[in-house]
Amino acid sequence: MDQIPCNTCYTEDFHPLFSKASSQGETFRIVECKRCGLVQVNPQPSPEDVAKYYEDSYFTQRTDRGYDDYYSESTKREISRVYNLNLADLDFFTWEKSLGPSKTALDVGCAAGYFLDYLRDRDWQVKGLDIASGPVAFAVNKLKLDVEQTDFLAWDPAGTKQFDLVTLWASLEHLHHPKQTLEKILLHLKPGGRLILSTCRYGLLARTLGPKWRYLNVPEHLYYYSLDGIEKLCMDLGYLPLSHISYGSGLTTRKNASWRFKASKKISDWAVKILDQGDMMALSFGKTKY
Repeated sequence: MDQIPCNTCYTEDFHPLFSKASSQGETFRIVECKRCGLVQVNPQPSPEDVAKYYEDSYFTQRTDRGYDDYYSESTKREISRVYNLNLADLDFFTWEKSLGPSKTALDVGCAAGYFLDYLRDRDWQVKGLDIASGPVAFAVNKLKLDVEQTDFLAWDPAGTKQFDLVTLWASLEHLHHPKQTLEKILLHLKPGGRLILSTCRYGLLARTLGPKWRYLNVPEHLYYYSLDGIEKLCMDLGYLPLSHISYGSGLTTRKNASWRFKASKKISDWAVKILDQGDMMALSFGKTKY
């Protein structure tokens, strides 16, 4: 692995934070860009090196990095519940009502297509892209969705296909080229369209917990944005900031949790959302109509 320039500002001047071992015993270095503050895995493993971490067990066997049967109906319901909360907080439904009957959406990193299915039930025309074979097969064969197994940066390179909405749900942190992805998404948005993205937030909780932070999953997660950092990056690329929320206290839902834990989680989750200090964030950006 070689050190690469910062993906946001292209400097090669980094402040080392710490190292962390992966689930397969490899050690990766976490650094912070001295110019723009982007926290990242650097030196960075290649896509081929990371691919082994995304075998289908990532989606079917519960770990601190993966899912407890991602393909189950209960997981789908929980993910859809979070989508609905995020969209309500971002005032998505008001904007949705302003669109005509032929609403179109592209979900980049769509996994098994749960968000596409959610939108289809709301009369959207939907398209999804993902590189993982298992989830794509599920989306196509089980949910009957229009989903392609492909790299978004290689898909429709001329940017001729445009959509009212493009989404990046918990995908940006996984990408080797997040800035280039955001640049390309702008080409695929119709004038007046919206980008909605969610990603883990490198803020108060992450800095306090350090290597023990729940989203510090290496090398699956390569980039860790601050709220200010992702907002500035998108504005520099030409997006119009509309709204954001942060949520998540770090207390992860547990099966058979005690009432004390459930109460603590409820209070903590409420507090970090009110104080805008959650370690997850969802943001909405617009594209100018002209």
